[in-house]
Amino acid sequence: MGRGPTTDYHRTIHEDYVEGTLTCLKPATIQRVINTKFPNVLNIEPTNRCNLQCVYCPRARAAKGIGTMDWELYTRIIDEAATHEKLLMLNLHKDGESFLHPRFIDMIRYARRKDVAKTIHVNTNAMCWNDNVIDELLDSGIDDITVSLDAARRETYKKHKGLDCLETVEHNVLRFFEKRKRRGLTHPFVRVKIMEFEEITREEIQDFFEKWQGVADMVQVTGIHSWSGAIKHLAVTDEHSAARYPCVIMWYALAINWNGEVTVCSVDWQTEINVGDATRQTLHQIWNSREIKAARKAQLEKHYDIYPVCKDCVVWVSTGDLTDWLAQKKEFYL
Repeated sequence: MGRGPTTDYHRTIHEDYVEGTLTCLKPATIQRVINTKFPNVLNIEPTNRCNLQCVYCPRARAAKGIGTMDWELYTRIIDEAATHEKLLMLNLHKDGESFLHPRFIDMIRYARRKDVAKTIHVNTNAMCWNDNVIDELLDSGIDDITVSLDAARRETYKKHKGLDCLETVEHNVLRFFEKRKRRGLTHPFVRVKIMEFEEITREEIQDFFEKWQGVADMVQVTGIHSWSGAIKHLAVTDEHSAARYPCVIMWYALAINWNGEVTVCSVDWQTEINVGDATRQTLHQIWNSREIKAARKAQLEKHYDIYPVCKDCVVWVSTGDLTDWLAQKKEFYL
């Protein structure tokens, strides 16, 4: 989510985001765009089904169960977003593998046709990719793809992801670039990612970087977080800060789960900060609800332990401390 510990790997991933992350907007961007009409970033979960069993993911334990977003709910969300100022980012993923949704490509196409976002992005493990999926993806209108490979070596992939299929996934990604080149395209932009943590050696990180540098559009090395303590015995390597300050993500983003439950953060896998239900409320209503204002106020008042998901979180660090400026925006929390 945030940036990793080794600043040598930090790159500008998107002009509106802090270098090295696709989660934390730049302070100047936040001060320019936030408003009470609608969020600037949406994270939509097409499904939380997954074809891997990553040891650092709590997805399967979520009380919401495993499911798939209804098409009608999805289109209603996109239709509403289309009536507001264009999103900076539409992330079509959350806790699962989005390509397992039977209409995922249609979801991309619908969002593109409605022109709801400056950037449509998905994070994927690329296991579902084949020639047909790649062709559809190249035609879909998606802007940006992060492929979470998270290993350079077969044994590492199997240990952390639960399946021995690194060669297959690497083949799928290479096939994507081959097909894109054959068409003479440079779009969509595709980065490959690995996480820097104690279970992966520095040598493997470097091997990964060298393997994909010049092949993928970008090689991203991030830190790892523990889903706010949900994954025990995992040493967090995302950024740290000696001083705690409010998580500004609550002022610009919403995350909509497959079942319509809405939270403020894509790290909130257990929907602890439930601020609304998109099956019966508009996102505009949720964005100004009593529940979301209470969550923001708790941050400003430094009550970080009200929600367990916030207590041990480190994702908020990268943006920096905007407490004084946020406190002036009373319409967001009163």
